[in-house]
Amino acid sequence: MLDESVYKKRIEQVQKYLESSSADFAFLTPSPNFLYLTGYTFELHERLTALVVQKDTEPQIVAPSFEVTGQSSQTWIKNFVPWAEDENPYSLVASLVGKKSGSHSVLLDDSTSLGVYWALESALRGFTKTASITPTIHSMRLTKSDEEIDLMKKAGRIINDAVLKAFEDAQIGMTELEVQQIVQREIRRQGATPTFAAIQFGENSAMPHAAAGSRDLRNGDVVLMDCGCSLDGYNTDMTRVGVVGSPTEEIERVYSIVLQAVEAAVENIVPGMTCGTADGIARRVIDNAGYGEYFTHRLGHGIGLEVHEPPYILRGSSQELQTGMCHSIEPGIYLEGKFGVRIEDLACIRDKGPELLTITPRDLIRIGSE
Repeated sequence: MLDESVYKKRIEQVQKYLESSSADFAFLTPSPNFLYLTGYTFELHERLTALVVQKDTEPQIVAPSFEVTGQSSQTWIKNFVPWAEDENPYSLVASLVGKKSGSHSVLLDDSTSLGVYWALESALRGFTKTASITPTIHSMRLTKSDEEIDLMKKAGRIINDAVLKAFEDAQIGMTELEVQQIVQREIRRQGATPTFAAIQFGENSAMPHAAAGSRDLRNGDVVLMDCGCSLDGYNTDMTRVGVVGSPTEEIERVYSIVLQAVEAAVENIVPGMTCGTADGIARRVIDNAGYGEYFTHRLGHGIGLEVHEPPYILRGSSQELQTGMCHSIEPGIYLEGKFGVRIEDLACIRDKGPELLTITPRDLIRIGSE
């Protein structure tokens, strides 16, 4: 968790928005935005846990009474409002915000489930107005502090170790799932949380997104590993490619083109550039090499508390890159039925250009070589 002062400043910004929007309170259930304001999160099931932010009071967390001890140890927020199993937690929320029957204006997170919305609406006997707090919090999350960036760098070092270990330990006959377990074990050993590990052998590497399965590793296979982990809630995401044995001329050619595209983007993206222009830097390299139709996705996505979040490095986007924004750079070429190559690094926009948050060398990795 970050320093308590960081979270207090974030809550103050939400309270200012409550004032300017004439809303009575903001209501968030566990989600990335909940994590951004409280310092912790978890998967919400049938029992309500919710953050309630009002203009002139300290933030409050409504939670099941038997979970308060565990939850309160994970957050800077001191004001927990417990509810017993035989109580209606939404009635408790209504009492916190004042029983103005049907006349509340509330800001909700976009992740709020319909069931939670209906229960809150019933307890308050309707709303005069509902609006989303999500754009406001997303704008706050767009640029990262040095403390947030440091956590992402640490996660980047862990994913470097995990992916390189998987390439080193991979053997012919292993399945994608078995290699995935190598990545996940190393991440856990270093104290981080595995978030995903797409391990793709041979023709499966030609699918930009594919789940690890029972495909076994064979001589001549291209191996694509797109893996991530989180540390204190902050994510990393990195893709590297290897080959079992000696690469064919086609594999070497495609790899070289994708490598040039990554390097061009890293060297030329600057603050103030639009996301569409940034996408075009790498895309032109692949287009000019004759493989444009095989680069089928955007150049990158923002990253932080979520693996995919704004900004999106996308053709046609007019959003400008600002100092402190963090995003992936991941061009790829995918030859269906044969193989695919994607090289992905994370970068933070600095005054003079991107600072890399991932450290793994970009060489084509030889599997099974001494």
